Amino acid sequence: MTAKDQPAIRLLTTADAARYREVRLEGLTLHPEAFSSTFERESEKPLPWFADRITQGNVFGAFVGDDLAGVAGCWPQEGPKVNHKAALWGMYVRPAARSSGLGRRLVEAVVNHAAERVEQLQLSVVAANDDACRLYRNMGFSEYGREMKALKQDGRYYDEILMVRFLGGDADPNRM
Repeated sequence: MTAKDQPAIRLLTTADAARYREVRLEGLTLHPEAFSSTFERESEKPLPWFADRITQGNVFGAFVGDDLAGVAGCWPQEGPKVNHKAALWGMYVRPAARSSGLGRRLVEAVVNHAAERVEQLQLSVVAANDDACRLYRNMGFSEYGREMKALKQDGRYYDEILMVRFLGGDADPNRM
């Protein structure tokens, strides 16, 4: 991969809503077991709904040239007793960009964003997704629990591993 081909990671804007919608729906189609939402639910949503998700969920995109190759978000918790936490959510890397380090770079972007705003970053990941579990562990996340039968897709149950990464106590929760 040349320097020109190096992925650019940045926060998405509402102008990226159509590309984000395409990638999100692809993830829901190819890996329905990995997300709590469904293709059927989100494919009916209008483009402004995706634009709102981008901004509310602090969604980062990985661009290879003009192509959006992966996404991951940082969703802040609301309320005075929980606003020291956020969730890494909606992580998806398109098949052609996997095993390239792109997932690691997206997680790094979310962690760096969260570290300026909250004290801990949480996530849940389907226990059977060995690659994702390994990535999160390598990125400093620790398992703190397991939700049995957390998701049900086509009559099959999937457990989710609950993970956390502590970021420090100097974060300002009002800067998300």
